[in-house]
Amino acid sequence: MSNLQTAALAIEAEIVHAKNGLTYYSARVKALEQALAELKNLKESSAAMSQTAKPPKTAGVAAAAGAKRLKNSAKKKARPEKESAELPSTGGDYWPNLLTEQGQHSSEILKSAIDKLGFTPTNTQIKKLTQRMTFALNALVKANKIQDSGAGRERVFFKK
Repeated sequence: MSNLQTAALAIEAEIVHAKNGLTYYSARVKALEQALAELKNLKESSAAMSQTAKPPKTAGVAAAAGAKRLKNSAKKKARPEKESAELPSTGGDYWPNLLTEQGQHSSEILKSAIDKLGFTPTNTQIKKLTQRMTFALNALVKANKIQDSGAGRERVFFKK
């Protein structure tokens, strides 16, 4: 008898869930139809306005170019200033020179790389440096220029 009650309760819950879904989607359809109608009204009104008051083509082109320049200068002002110090090149022997004979975890290597920069990097610069380090260390291991041991968090890198 308890199995029948459980089945009945499950079916009732499914009915309630379906009705809630039906209510949600019908409200969603109404909202989308209203948005579509508003877009059509805007399109029609802007088309009517553009036909009644067309500026000469040369003035429109000049105004568009001026607006574009203003938009670009606003974008430049809105962007944060370039970081005070760009990251140096990390090619060549940069990463192998940070390694020692004793195994180091990648976090230790990253810390030495940050110390070697000579300035305090931003979070974005640290992220970029980490990405460079990951790629470089994997490439150096693959090229047999350095060695590694372990896997995952236990992986350590050292000079040959």
